[in-house]
Amino acid sequence: MVALTDYQYQLGASGVLLNSDSLGLPFVDVTKVAGLDSAPFRETIRDREGQDGGFMDAEFETGRELSIEGTVYGIVGNTEPYLDSIKENWGPSTSLVPLYVKLPGVSQRLLFVKPRGVRYDQDTAQRIGCTPIQFLAYAEDPRLYDDNLQSFVAPYGGLATTGFGFNVSFNFSFGASIPLTGVNVINGGNRPTPALITIQGPVVNPRVINDTSGRTLAFYPLTLTVSDTVVIDLDHRTAILNGSTNVRGLMISPDWFLFPKGSTFIRFGGESGSGTATVSLRNAWR
Repeated sequence: MVALTDYQYQLGASGVLLNSDSLGLPFVDVTKVAGLDSAPFRETIRDREGQDGGFMDAEFETGRELSIEGTVYGIVGNTEPYLDSIKENWGPSTSLVPLYVKLPGVSQRLLFVKPRGVRYDQDTAQRIGCTPIQFLAYAEDPRLYDDNLQSFVAPYGGLATTGFGFNVSFNFSFGASIPLTGVNVINGGNRPTPALITIQGPVVNPRVINDTSGRTLAFYPLTLTVSDTVVIDLDHRTAILNGSTNVRGLMISPDWFLFPKGSTFIRFGGESGSGTATVSLRNAWR
């Protein structure tokens, strides 16, 4: 587990700790970080025809570029092995790597980034063990997340697809019934956050209902045994059965959603069965 103190940074769980001067030589002293402010907005600007003024759309954000600048303080005549370890740590990666960040007054956070290497010159400063250096990374997802992953379990709540009926002078049915039980999912950040929803069988034609926003993710026809799981990725909008089979095509008009700041009530049910729906998420920050 990565546990940083204020103003420390680390790429990956076993990466080189930046701003670790208390550990002795060699170390990196960070002097500037760029890219932890607001992520760039994706803007579209157009004029208003026939009159003054214009329109601007800025609903979404682009990826976040990150730059960390500082100085490597090394052992005179033996700095290069430490620089080699830094270059290895910040080398190219086909998958996203967590960049851990600890800032004062808030809990430890992370960005999922792809490293873009390090930049430094071979100059006279290195002869006395000082090397100015720059670390570069790119976050495809601009959200800053809490390091802590939270899980909320919604139990199976009963019938969720076939509706309910009344005995009047004839059988009259309308609507779709929803499970009576559920769970409050809490996003303690300041912006909407995605989540993974893991459905564990047994259940027939499972359905996850966002009771707060009135949105539903339902499957038909799909029968899960006690050993089956479906993982719904709300960010990438996928649904994978048992880690390998794509079952998104079995979703009925999926109404995708993110979890906004605060509390969201989630229900889980199906035509029959038991099982659970587990929501896993991190608080997200701008």
